[in-house]
Amino acid sequence: MPRFRYRAYSTDGSFAEGTIEAASVAAADAALWAQGLSPFQMRAADSDGTKWWNREISLSGGSDRGDLLAFTREFSTLCAADIPMDDALRIVQTQASAPRLRTLVEALLADVLNGRPLSEAMQGQPRVFPADYIAVVRAGETGGRLAQVLVELAELLERRAEIRARVQSALIYPSMLIVLSLATLAIIVGGVIPSMAPIFTQSGKPVPLTIQIMLALKAHWLEIVIATLAAIALLGAALAFAMADADRRRRLDRLALRLPLLGGFLLQQDTARFARTLGTMLMAGVPLISATKSASEVVGNRHLRAGMDQAIEAVQQGTALHRALRDFVALPAVALQMIAVGEEAGKLDRMLLRVAQMLEKQLQTRVDRFMAALTPAMTVGIAVIIGALIMPVMNAVLSINDLAGR
Repeated sequence: MPRFRYRAYSTDGSFAEGTIEAASVAAADAALWAQGLSPFQMRAADSDGTKWWNREISLSGGSDRGDLLAFTREFSTLCAADIPMDDALRIVQTQASAPRLRTLVEALLADVLNGRPLSEAMQGQPRVFPADYIAVVRAGETGGRLAQVLVELAELLERRAEIRARVQSALIYPSMLIVLSLATLAIIVGGVIPSMAPIFTQSGKPVPLTIQIMLALKAHWLEIVIATLAAIALLGAALAFAMADADRRRRLDRLALRLPLLGGFLLQQDTARFARTLGTMLMAGVPLISATKSASEVVGNRHLRAGMDQAIEAVQQGTALHRALRDFVALPAVALQMIAVGEEAGKLDRMLLRVAQMLEKQLQTRVDRFMAALTPAMTVGIAVIIGALIMPVMNAVLSINDLAGR
């Protein structure tokens, strides 16, 4: 018998949810009414009976970030317009185009109508709302600045999404160039070269070395693919083994920071994320210790995060934040100086946001310059590779013409 998941209100107004077995949606609805429940949502508990074309395509990670950004942008706009929270949630639920987002807002609305604070309702959706996000909302609720806090969170999430979108857009052309180049090489190796090789064997002339290599690649392409996949699998297993241990991963992250070009980029990226998150949380009224702990969680490099943990312990003992960061974390010097100025002037939150804005602009400039240099470099490199393959073919054509002339 089919099972249905329901959300309903009881006679005393409390929220209830669960699953029920019934022959149809109408039968399940009637059974709930008989139990004294007023259902407002009913859907199949299992997707096995749902046609594949009616199922929602879900990608973890990116979809959760998209839901968080869409919800925060719309909800913050409504709250800033002094619309009551429950009405704002209903409007967001009505306007949501994705069923996944509607389900999320329905769950939040049900918890809020049951008397739970919004931050506690968000704790029931850990895949969508991270811990630092919930901490900022809780601080906004406590200080009576929820609308302003949500606007700041929306700006933070939009800035992160903008940086990701710029990097992804910059990688589109190089990726297309690589794909088209591989297709060209496949045509040359798989079609042009094999059609010309019999001419040399029939005339008794030796086959050029480059053409012999291409013929060998075509003849043993399956073995080459298997060997390449095996090497990638071994490399992935080695990386997984290294990442499984916290000490080994921290050493690898420390080594990554020492790389000539990548190290500086990673340091600036993590510093910008840390500064923007910490500044946003401080503006929302989150205490410095709690805000610093939450902000350190967005830092991807384990070596930097370990240093920040030591800096937090020093701050708990009374050390100034900029001194603790200078002693335990190798942040950019200009960032430390600006943090020190903001802390001494009593405007640490604003100065942290300026640090983040400055570093993000520098990161974007570096990415733009790198991609501007990468595209022509890849074009020239691929042209050289294809030219190296075409030259033997042209020589072979000339040799064929000589054979025909004789």
